[in-house]
Formats: sequence, C-alpha cells, structure tokens
Amino acid sequence: MNASVQIHGDEVTGYPGQNLTEHELFVLVKTAEGFPTPVIADELHLDASSLRLVERNILSKLGARNKAHMITRGFTLGVLVPQALCLMLCLMAVLEVDTDFNRPRSQRRSRTLSEHSRTVRTSLASAGGPPSRHLHA
Repeated sequence: MNASVQIHGDEVTGYPGQNLTEHELFVLVKTAEGFPTPVIADELHLDASSLRLVERNILSKLGARNKAHMITRGFTLGVLVPQALCLMLCLMAVLEVDTDFNRPRSQRRSRTLSEHSRTVRTSLASAGGPPSRHLHA
C-alpha cells in the first residue's frame, strides 16, 4: 500500500510519492537525516535483511544506484523536502498574503500634474463652465 501521510523528521519531511510505502518513506526520511541502519531497523521492528529489502525497493522506485543517490533522488523528485525550506516557504506565503491585504491600492496609471490639469479643464469646458484657452487651438 502506498504512503498516504507525510513523515516528519527533525530535519526532513517525506511526502507520499513514487509509489513508496509508509515503511519505505520512513526509511528514506531517517536515512536522509543520518540515522544508522540498526537504529532504523529497531524503530520499524525489522531485522537487518528485511531492512535491506526495503532499501532495495526504495532504490528501485527512485531509480537510484546507492544510498547517497537515493537521498539525492528523493530531494530531486520532491519526495523529501528540508524542514528549513518548508518553514521558509510557509513564512513567505504568510508575509505575502499579509502585505497583499495591507498595501494601499493605487491607480493603474498615475497622472502627471499637467495631465491632471488638462483633465480638469476639459471637464469644466464640457460641463458648461468658462472655456479654457488651451482648448481653442
């Protein structure tokens, strides 16, 4: 069964993808965080040969040649994301939303002083006000 939940480590978050099971995603996250193989095996209650089988499945699914390449492929394919990046993206999203709501709305095109005065004079002349010298050219 494919992983359906994120696996949060201390430094890395694992996202479902590449047909990885939850055990495989857990092993990938723990390996990326630098945990030794025996510690990972103990956490999953697996023996060494079962863990090697899980690692081989991960290598195959990610198209990797070794453990280092497996971690690299995990990041490249978006299955692994560093926690610092997640935090930074969340912070940027919050700050961007905050500034969108608080920034003053401006006109699409600001007018120069002379354009503004021409607009006022034209509207006064068309409204029946005193004719402007600039309109009779």
